[in-house]
Amino acid sequence: MNSSTTILLREWRRLAEQEATTIASREWTELNELLDQKDRIKDLLEDYEGPDFSESDYQLVTEIISITGQNQQQLQLAMAAVQSQIQTEDRSLNTMRKVHQTYGQQDGPSFWHSYS
Repeated sequence: MNSSTTILLREWRRLAEQEATTIASREWTELNELLDQKDRIKDLLEDYEGPDFSESDYQLVTEIISITGQNQQQLQLAMAAVQSQIQTEDRSLNTMRKVHQTYGQQDGPSFWHSYS
């Protein structure tokens, strides 16, 4: 058993659990930071081989895979919501442009100026 692998995997699991909270709160910058930290841990774990991992390490890996799958589903839902919001705002912007084209710039004096 190698305690270094266990420490690294526990940290990876902690980061994966924190990702769920970060995705739910839509803190995308923080999510990127967590992903970077996980990549660094992954790089460190690549220095170890199969016999270096304990049975509890393999259980941690199973937990990490499960948490990661849940995070991916949660992220897909959050991304769909953001994309929907972007589409809604794009439609609103296009509507405002059309209104501006129709009513915004008219040649000649304004009707309201000549009214008074």
